[in-house]
Amino acid sequence: MALESQPWVASELATPARDWCAPPSQPALPHELVHVWRADLDVGAACASSLRCSLSADERGRGARFRFARDRNRYFAGRGLLREILAKYLDVRGGQLRLRRASYGKPFVAGHDDLRFNVSHAGATMLVAVAYRREVGIDIEQIASHLSTEELADTTLSPPELSVLDAFRGEAKQAAFLGLWTRKEAYLKADGRGLSLPVTDVDVTAPEGRVALWNESTGAWESSMRWMLQTLAVGPEHVAALAAEGRAWRFICFQWAG
Repeated sequence: MALESQPWVASELATPARDWCAPPSQPALPHELVHVWRADLDVGAACASSLRCSLSADERGRGARFRFARDRNRYFAGRGLLREILAKYLDVRGGQLRLRRASYGKPFVAGHDDLRFNVSHAGATMLVAVAYRREVGIDIEQIASHLSTEELADTTLSPPELSVLDAFRGEAKQAAFLGLWTRKEAYLKADGRGLSLPVTDVDVTAPEGRVALWNESTGAWESSMRWMLQTLAVGPEHVAALAAEGRAWRFICFQWAG
């Protein structure tokens, strides 16, 4: 099977790398833009302790339950940096934000319904997607040698996705699986229903970044025009993807350096 003949593979191979630029002090967020932030969570114990001060009592309690100091510090850094990033758009202090979760677990900022965001982390790397009145989802996964690609694929991928994955071998197969999975996970998080949707009824191999959903009543795949997917270049050790509502949007990547 020729890889170039498969729309998903061809589009992913052509995905250009993006520069992760320094953010402005007060980033403007027009409706047609999605901002993607990347942050390193290994900030050191002193910085993690400082960021911990902006967290809610519930967040501090959850962080304290981590057994190892590294995991505990990464949790405090992740929650604290998320608050600092969101606070830039709302002109408040991070500790003033009331972060909540909807019925299926999607996070939101109480009292600021127009600001939509999503967050994902793998190891010491965190990604945050932010948009204005546009649902977004983001996912990042770390490439790991012990990943059981075959076993995971059988329970998470759609038949068209399995067909694409079958064209790969060795390490390339793991990267292809993670490419498919991160796109699917980003969509599921953007949709807001998460894993309550049957994951094998979602297909992300459609061309032009579209999502296709299996219609049980018609027995056919139907392309959804509501969402668009974008693979993100975050480095050789990770695979990541972004999903956002609508078609007329573009994204900018920021590297947190605070």
